[in-house]
Amino acid sequence: MAYPAQWEADVVLTDGGTAHIRPILPTDGPLLRVFWTRLSVQTIYFRFFAARRALSDADVYRMTVVDQDLRGALVAVIGDDLVAVAHWEGTAERPAQAEVAFLVEDAQQGRGLGSILLEHLAAAARERGIRRFDADVLGENRQMIRVFLEAGYTVSRAWDSGAVRLSFEITPTDRSVGVMRSREHRAEAASIGRLLHPRAVAVIGAGRSGASVGNAVLRHLLAGGFDGPVYPVNPAAAAMGTAVASIRAYASVEDVPRPVDLAVVCVAPAQMPAVVAACARAGVWGLVVVTDQRDDTTDEALAAEARADGMRVVGPASMGVQNPKVGLNASMVPWMPPAGRIGCYSQSGPFGGAILEAASRRQVGLSVFVSAGDRADISGNDLLQYWEEDAETDAVIMHLESFGNPRKFARLARRVGRRKPVVTVYSGRSELDDALLRQAGVIGVDRISQAFDVALLLTSQPLPAGDRVAIIGDSRALVRLTARAADAAGLAAEAVLLPATSSAEVFSAAVLAAARRADAVIVTVARLPILSPGEATAGVAAAAGRVDVPILASLQGVERPVEFVGIPTYPSPEAAVSALRRVVGYAQWRAEPTGAVPPLVVRTGDARALAGAGSGPLPADQAAALLDCYGITVAPAPAVASIEDAVEAAGRLGYPVALKVSSAAWRHRPDLRGQRLDLPDATAVRAAWVSLRDQVGPQLPIAVQRMAPAGVPVVVGSAEHAQYGPLVSFGLSGPATELLGDRVRHILPLTDVDAARLVRSIRAAPLLLRYHGSEPVDVAALEDLLLRVGRLADDLPEVVHLTLDPVVVSAGRVTVLSAEVVTGRSAPRADAGPRRFWSVAPQEEASAVRGGSAQHGHTGHNRLP
Repeated sequence: MAYPAQWEADVVLTDGGTAHIRPILPTDGPLLRVFWTRLSVQTIYFRFFAARRALSDADVYRMTVVDQDLRGALVAVIGDDLVAVAHWEGTAERPAQAEVAFLVEDAQQGRGLGSILLEHLAAAARERGIRRFDADVLGENRQMIRVFLEAGYTVSRAWDSGAVRLSFEITPTDRSVGVMRSREHRAEAASIGRLLHPRAVAVIGAGRSGASVGNAVLRHLLAGGFDGPVYPVNPAAAAMGTAVASIRAYASVEDVPRPVDLAVVCVAPAQMPAVVAACARAGVWGLVVVTDQRDDTTDEALAAEARADGMRVVGPASMGVQNPKVGLNASMVPWMPPAGRIGCYSQSGPFGGAILEAASRRQVGLSVFVSAGDRADISGNDLLQYWEEDAETDAVIMHLESFGNPRKFARLARRVGRRKPVVTVYSGRSELDDALLRQAGVIGVDRISQAFDVALLLTSQPLPAGDRVAIIGDSRALVRLTARAADAAGLAAEAVLLPATSSAEVFSAAVLAAARRADAVIVTVARLPILSPGEATAGVAAAAGRVDVPILASLQGVERPVEFVGIPTYPSPEAAVSALRRVVGYAQWRAEPTGAVPPLVVRTGDARALAGAGSGPLPADQAAALLDCYGITVAPAPAVASIEDAVEAAGRLGYPVALKVSSAAWRHRPDLRGQRLDLPDATAVRAAWVSLRDQVGPQLPIAVQRMAPAGVPVVVGSAEHAQYGPLVSFGLSGPATELLGDRVRHILPLTDVDAARLVRSIRAAPLLLRYHGSEPVDVAALEDLLLRVGRLADDLPEVVHLTLDPVVVSAGRVTVLSAEVVTGRSAPRADAGPRRFWSVAPQEEASAVRGGSAQHGHTGHNRLP
């Protein structure tokens, strides 16, 4: 069997380190023998239920030569060392069942290798048709027993002679997926945390010239006040015994006197492989690569080599990282904002520099800043994992140019956003990008200035409970201008005009009174020198601590938004209103219930068999059968060949009926008049048959279908998107809706709250909600249909396109009149299964030994190699 390159994966360990998982190779014998020498007697005993000495040639052969089908194995490697191995072994008599065993070297136990190998071994085995794992584990081996019991599967246990047999189905469950994602979350957060809190930093390529990038990074580190040692690495300077920026230079990172946690790399691309290898030997935790590799393939190779050696990578083409609280300015930017509560991330290096310049100029405090550059390894998703747990971060600003894994971003941003607001400056947004940001509760802005406007309000004021805003001021023109801006933004504005030159007491009383009836207050003040707050700001400041609604100020004479006397203050009414409008939208999203994906009784196995039977449009009967597996009934529409067949079918279905041309070219084309509706009896059917045959001729197929109850016709669908995965779409049926583009799409999973929002998000939604006193229709049944279509699309990537059109929503039911199902091969879903950074093609064993992953534990089974 061909080498399964798709099983290769770089993974993050529980302590933030990295490793590489790959299929075992027949040439791994030497690595396996060296690995064996690092195992303790107890570890070997736990695995084999007996003490064993060196491996025999037969042992090595059996462990390394597998077909990756009936017998399979994965190994984890870090650098040049094999550190763990996991096997499955099935039998021809029971091909869907396999026994498994794990072996992890002592020094790597407790880092997550057992759990990660179990996840990847299960995913690989499922590809080979295996559905159940069995493992025999000694009772004393509590670590490995926990690995199995805590993996999220339903595990049965049977004790016998001091060992326990653990058996479980390996089909992913909600719980097993949750366990996997929780482990990934902790590991990825830990990897970012240790990268941003280094104990020592080396600048590799720190030139003596003040014009060099490395020299600039070194000077910025020194000027920032980093409280750990900083080492310039410059072989030429070291050879001459000269210093760089008055600090002794070293020829290699391996020569520095203390362990280096973070290396900032500023060398030419040709030098990168040697630098990465030296950093690995020196035990460096993470690399910030400022160098632009200018080659995606080189980027991937660099990141893969670093992860294989236990390091994570920021960049290449990174502007650098900052952590103001510890004085870490490992960047090309001389500005480091004060320490604060806003975390910042940028994909673009120059854009990241602009963010730091703006934050420094406005004196907005940051918790950390990361410029990801080409994102060969660390991405915005990693930072979201970190910020979710970071006690120093209250809000997040992210500059994004694209989504590497949109489904994961949506899942993480939605979860983080329930606790901490996420603001994005997104370049070149599409309709789907906007939908993703909206569904995840992300606050989207167009400019850096808007991002800081919003973040300033979010980090200094409580969230508004609604959209009512009181506008207070002593200038009629400013109050009116602000009220108009608020109205245009969709806020419910109330203007409160005070007498000119009102006292502090008057402003304070007005704010207190307005806060009792409004959800937010904007105070407008004119002609007030910024260095002399005056009566208005004094009054507002006095009232601010006594109310629980957000207070903003629009203060003439302020060049940029600041937090002035404890109040976020903006230079124009429009800027204040724009920030408030976005925060109101975020608060409304956050106040909504999170919703849940409801449990549905479905027949996934039967549906998968129908969907996987071929490629292309399914015949109508197979499409109906597949939909029935998900509780979706398509109204029967039998084809009829004669007038008598039509009368007989109509009688069987029940009157009234419709007679229609069932050819694909006539479907959804009412302008062609290829149907006769509301036929009440056999006489009407006969007449309709003659009329329709006279119109379309004798060749086109005709079908009979019972009329649905009167209602609102809608269209529900799903599609497999190459980047975003499965999408559900919804809109009203008909050409007018298509022309107006009144359709919405949602990225899965779809919760009950999402389904309700989806129905109400189209412009024509009032037609479903008793528009002008119309008869109510069963919106709940429509929401249930959307949930079933969403579940089908999420379960079956083989269904690349599904359209239910029309679906008639009437009082008490929905009726699906037509269904089109197209099956085929879809792109692998980025958010399915264990995280994989990349896959490689089959290679010689020396180059195939790349990084892996780790967790505690090892099982024993005497019958496995």
